[in-house]
Amino acid sequence: MDIISFTYKFKPEKEGGFSVLCLDWENISTQGETLTECKQNAGEATEMMLELLLDGKINKTAYPKVKKHPASPFHFILSFDIKKAKRINPGKFSGKIIFREIKKIAGIF
Repeated sequence: MDIISFTYKFKPEKEGGFSVLCLDWENISTQGETLTECKQNAGEATEMMLELLLDGKINKTAYPKVKKHPASPFHFILSFDIKKAKRINPGKFSGKIIFREIKKIAGIF
């Protein structure tokens, strides 16, 4: 199994919910009302991009550039099996512990 992991950054939106950006693949962004929904949507968007890449429907130069990112309470990581274009860590987001801190930092509550 060939595994690749991507780092995503979420940002609270003034209107509510969150936007999500993949820091390793500029073509991937999504949104959601909750952090759990954001993680699910980011996983689905990344699977779709990996499928397009495997099917030759996007140029190989569009391949992600995975790099190290400094730790942040606004980041999460998802891992994928490249050959199957499927997420391999579908566990629940453990953000409940840090969500209070995120709300304070973001000033949304």
